[in-house]
Amino acid sequence: MGKEKSLENSEAEVLVDRIYSAKESLVKFGREVFRLSSEFGEVSRLYPDAFKHLDGQHKLFANKGIIHPQMEEFYKASINYVELLQEVNRRAIELSGTQRPNKDI
Repeated sequence: MGKEKSLENSEAEVLVDRIYSAKESLVKFGREVFRLSSEFGEVSRLYPDAFKHLDGQHKLFANKGIIHPQMEEFYKASINYVELLQEVNRRAIELSGTQRPNKDI
């Protein structure tokens, strides 16, 4: 029974490590998105026509007929992934026995 408990604890720790790693990846991703946003704002302000020649030439703009619905579906799914990670994180915290702080404090 001790070996089984050790295996359970090991599996739980691996999962918690993966949750933490996924959150770290989101932090790095968020930083990259902010950098992209800043750079895009600057380039689009200085050179507003610079993106026109890319229309149809870059894979980001491929499939003109479905580009907008495809983009919407991609970001909708991405939001769902983040929400799922949040739920898994919340459940892991609950199962660890960590109490939510009292909001009155």
